[in-house]
Amino acid sequence: MQRPPHSAGAFLYRSVFYKEKALAKPNYSFEKRKKEMAKKKKKEEKKQRKLEKQNNAEGEKGNQLLQED
Repeated sequence: MQRPPHSAGAFLYRSVFYKEKALAKPNYSFEKRKKEMAKKKKKEEKKQRKLEKQNNAEGEKGNQLLQED
Protein backbone atom coordinates (compact mmCIF):
# COMPACT_ATOMS: atom_id res chain seq x y z
CA MET A 1 0.00 0.00 0.00
CA GLN A 2 1.49 3.34 -1.09
CA ARG A 3 0.76 6.64 0.50
CA PRO A 4 -0.07 9.65 -1.59
CA PRO A 5 3.04 11.79 -2.28
CA HIS A 6 1.64 14.76 -0.35
CA SER A 7 1.26 12.95 2.96
CA ALA A 8 3.59 13.65 5.89
CA GLY A 9 4.63 9.99 6.10
CA ALA A 10 5.83 9.94 2.50
CA PHE A 11 7.77 13.15 3.06
CA LEU A 12 9.54 11.72 6.12
CA TYR A 13 10.29 8.49 4.30
CA ARG A 14 11.84 10.36 1.33
CA SER A 15 13.86 12.72 3.53
CA VAL A 16 15.32 9.84 5.59
CA PHE A 17 16.03 7.83 2.44
CA TYR A 18 17.86 10.68 0.70
CA LYS A 19 19.86 11.64 3.80
CA GLU A 20 21.28 8.12 3.97
CA LYS A 21 22.28 8.22 0.31
CA ALA A 22 23.66 11.79 0.24
CA LEU A 23 27.41 12.30 0.02
CA ALA A 24 29.26 15.20 1.52
CA LYS A 25 30.06 17.97 -0.94
CA PRO A 26 33.71 18.93 -1.25
CA ASN A 27 34.62 22.33 0.14
CA TYR A 28 36.78 23.71 -2.67
CA SER A 29 37.49 27.04 -0.99
CA PHE A 30 38.95 25.27 2.04
CA GLU A 31 41.08 23.03 -0.17
CA LYS A 32 42.34 26.06 -2.09
CA ARG A 33 43.20 27.95 1.09
CA LYS A 34 44.97 24.90 2.48
CA LYS A 35 47.01 24.54 -0.71
CA GLU A 36 47.92 28.24 -0.74
CA MET A 37 49.01 28.08 2.91
CA ALA A 38 51.22 25.07 2.15
CA LYS A 39 52.81 26.95 -0.77
CA LYS A 40 53.41 30.00 1.41
CA LYS A 41 54.99 27.88 4.15
CA LYS A 42 57.25 26.12 1.66
CA LYS A 43 58.30 29.45 0.14
CA GLU A 44 59.09 30.88 3.59
CA GLU A 45 61.19 27.82 4.48
CA LYS A 46 63.13 28.16 1.23
CA LYS A 47 63.75 31.83 1.96
CA GLN A 48 65.07 30.95 5.44
CA ARG A 49 67.41 28.29 4.01
CA LYS A 50 68.78 30.80 1.48
CA LEU A 51 69.39 33.39 4.22
CA GLU A 52 71.15 30.83 6.43
CA LYS A 53 73.30 29.68 3.53
CA GLN A 54 74.17 33.29 2.66
CA ASN A 55 75.04 34.10 6.30
CA ASN A 56 77.25 31.01 6.52
CA ALA A 57 79.08 31.97 3.34
CA GLU A 58 79.65 35.52 4.61
CA GLY A 59 80.88 34.17 7.95
CA GLU A 60 83.41 31.90 6.24
CA LYS A 61 84.71 34.78 4.13
CA GLY A 62 85.19 36.84 7.29
CA ASN A 63 87.07 33.99 8.96
CA GLN A 64 89.36 33.59 5.92
CA LEU A 65 90.18 37.30 5.90
CA LEU A 66 91.03 37.22 9.61
CA GLN A 67 93.29 34.21 9.15
CA GLU A 68 95.20 35.86 6.27
CA ASP A 69 96.11 38.87 8.42
